[in-house]
Amino acid sequence: MNNKLKAADLNFVEIWNDFREGDNQSFALLFETFSDPLFKYGMKFVSDEDIVKDCIQDLFVKLYNKRSSLSATSNPKFYLLLSLKNLLIDTISRNKRLAYFSPEDLPFIATYQYGDDDEQEEINEEIREKFQKVLEMLNPRQKEAIYLRFQQDMSYEEISQLLGINYQSARNLIHRSITKIRENIDFSVFILIFLKVFN
Repeated sequence: MNNKLKAADLNFVEIWNDFREGDNQSFALLFETFSDPLFKYGMKFVSDEDIVKDCIQDLFVKLYNKRSSLSATSNPKFYLLLSLKNLLIDTISRNKRLAYFSPEDLPFIATYQYGDDDEQEEINEEIREKFQKVLEMLNPRQKEAIYLRFQQDMSYEEISQLLGINYQSARNLIHRSITKIRENIDFSVFILIFLKVFN
């Protein structure tokens, strides 16, 4: 079984601290475990694989070079997601091929992708239509907040930092999003499909 499959059993706080102390194996484990989730998160903002991959590579190079001065963290995954998002914002603002987005105006790309035949049998056309309707009603920040809360299991405090808003605003944003969802579709059904879309 590889490291990615055992990720749930690993203590990434200890691994992060070992990396900060110069352990190269811990650095490799962090990269192997989080490069794929980081790529998927980055692609929600920029539909250019090369840019996202370059930012992830730049992120880990910077982390390696500054490892001895890095702060301790109780959630390395959150630290990496936040760092990648900041790198993407900087890259977007410098890249003349891309339209500039302020942090508040970053897109959060989501389209419903039809799955295999078994999934299509599980999710009927009426439910798919309701899901798509609700998805279109949510703005990018609401989609990202729901994604971070239910897909990445982030706390409200972490979500507030990732979205650049205060703690109460993050709670209100998620509460309003959930209310809007429940007015149109069963929330558990929405989340089930939503997590497939954002997997």
